[in-house]
Amino acid sequence: MKNLDLIAISDIYADIDRVKGIVSMLGQSERENRTIVIAGDISIKTASEHHAQNILSLLSKVCKDLFYLPGDSDNKDFAANISNAKNLDRRNYIVDDGEVKVGLLGLGGAPTHSVRSDEPLPYLWDENIPVVGEGLSTELKINIEKVVQGHPDYIILVTHSPPYGIADRSKPITLREMAVLEDLVEELKGEAKPELAEAAVPKKKVMTSPRHLGSRILREFVRFYKPDVHIFGHVHKEGGKAKFDEATRFFNVSHLCSLPYRLTGRKFLKIKISKDNISATFDHIIPERNIPFHDFIEKYL
Repeated sequence: MKNLDLIAISDIYADIDRVKGIVSMLGQSERENRTIVIAGDISIKTASEHHAQNILSLLSKVCKDLFYLPGDSDNKDFAANISNAKNLDRRNYIVDDGEVKVGLLGLGGAPTHSVRSDEPLPYLWDENIPVVGEGLSTELKINIEKVVQGHPDYIILVTHSPPYGIADRSKPITLREMAVLEDLVEELKGEAKPELAEAAVPKKKVMTSPRHLGSRILREFVRFYKPDVHIFGHVHKEGGKAKFDEATRFFNVSHLCSLPYRLTGRKFLKIKISKDNISATFDHIIPERNIPFHDFIEKYL
């Protein structure tokens, strides 16, 4: 029985080299049987939309259908000028290859509580404001009810944000902040200020409590409607995580992000969907072969 192949990625941040790596791995051979989903943060707020268009153009060449939605770092109104690319944000679609029918619906952007207050990002929503939260819930309900009317074999929810409490944990001190602290320590040591350097080092005995950055609206939605699969990104430290409950399979696909995965290697999600089964694996992006050692260190480490 023929499978529908679905590739899911997120948090690209205009890194076109990583996208080229995925395109090279996928190739053209299974293009007509492949669907690609991007769960947001295609580009960065300081980059032009040309970067995002280039990324989607590359991916569109190795799939039949390309679905995307803007993340918090993308322009909410971004639209791809590509024939087989469809914006999934607050919309729904049915993919039917004649063997298996899959319904998709999506929600872009991220809740305000999931980012620092000093980050002016383009696409955020405050779910604690009743009219905003109720509006998001209503749009999701309308879209899933439209999907159900198409009688799909499976329903896939794609959002940029995780649902609250599922693959959404982040500690207050990030890798970027740790790097800044390490630089500060070295500067203080160089200035012969050992007492200040020691004070700047986080004490190992101090435990930092993980925070949940996901959306409560999404959590309530998936609890009630129970989509077969929920794909999301946004919280990088949980990238590559999968969680299954009795009804829904959850996948955080933000493992493509360079932080914190530049050292450990980045992955993308591959789902095989048949009439009778769904199977999923995270595949590593293979580094370039025959690259000089110095260039490898610079590029990958």
